[in-house]
Amino acid sequence: MARIITFGEILIDWIPLEFRPFGGLDIPVKGQFPGGAPANVAVAVARLGQMAQFVGAVGQDDAGEFLRQSLQKMDVNTDHLLTDPEHATPMAFVSLDEKGERSFSFARENTADLNFDPDYFAQGVFSGEGIFHICSNTLTHEGLFQTTLMGLQQAQQANFLTSFDVNLRLPLWRDPSRIKARVLDCISYCDIVKLSQDELEYLAAEEPTQAFIEDLLTLGPSLVLVTDADKPVSLYMANKTLTQVTPKVTVMDTTGAGDAFMGAWLYAMLAQNVCNPAALEQALNHDDVWQFALKTAVTGGGFAVTHQGAWSALPTLSDIQGL
Repeated sequence: MARIITFGEILIDWIPLEFRPFGGLDIPVKGQFPGGAPANVAVAVARLGQMAQFVGAVGQDDAGEFLRQSLQKMDVNTDHLLTDPEHATPMAFVSLDEKGERSFSFARENTADLNFDPDYFAQGVFSGEGIFHICSNTLTHEGLFQTTLMGLQQAQQANFLTSFDVNLRLPLWRDPSRIKARVLDCISYCDIVKLSQDELEYLAAEEPTQAFIEDLLTLGPSLVLVTDADKPVSLYMANKTLTQVTPKVTVMDTTGAGDAFMGAWLYAMLAQNVCNPAALEQALNHDDVWQFALKTAVTGGGFAVTHQGAWSALPTLSDIQGL
């Protein structure tokens, strides 16, 4: 059976829950939540009823074991989630300002995810067929960037489709001047690319965004998705563009909405048996395939923003059908 394989960071998100008075101070109480964009996407696919597998590394510590058990409870396969006895599990600390806007700081120095062995991809990870999915947080360090390229190459050799949600997190980059080159290197190995409008404008720089999208389509991708908050989503292909309006919902929490969107999109591809290069080539001539995928994706994202949390806000198939 075809499956989604996601690769990259899985980490602990420390999220503010409340403030408690203690010794004359208001102490923030934070909860330990599983997170990391590729892990979120794997869970999103699994909750919609398709097979999902996560590939990455955690430390041999309580946080790593918590993340492994959390994935397993969400029916995500962890056979290729490695335990690194020498490096710790990464963590992110979320803060909220007086308006509820989030900011992040990261404990990700020489952590387990950054030390994933590139040779591991050759050890039976890509059996059968499916879609291999990444995001840009594995491009922030040279070694892990090269590992990501190797994973994409191995996936292509195994006849997997390849998917890339750019999902830039600028605080993770020591040298932002490397962002564009590394992102474009990965895009050249990908069939599907998703960017937000902000990411599109950042990468395009002085180039008009439409011309930049056309450039991307010549690099390798067959599909370029562009999202822009609650505005319509655009799907660009070589000879046409499709759009899909987003559902009108009351936003409660935007955490994980992009990952819900991406998971629902990948679910829709698997559900329609678009899980290898030949099937993708054939599907490019059938707009109904992509209209279904677009509608499913925006509905998944729309559901997520009406609920709090990341994994807790990811929809099931009945949730999507209901909305």
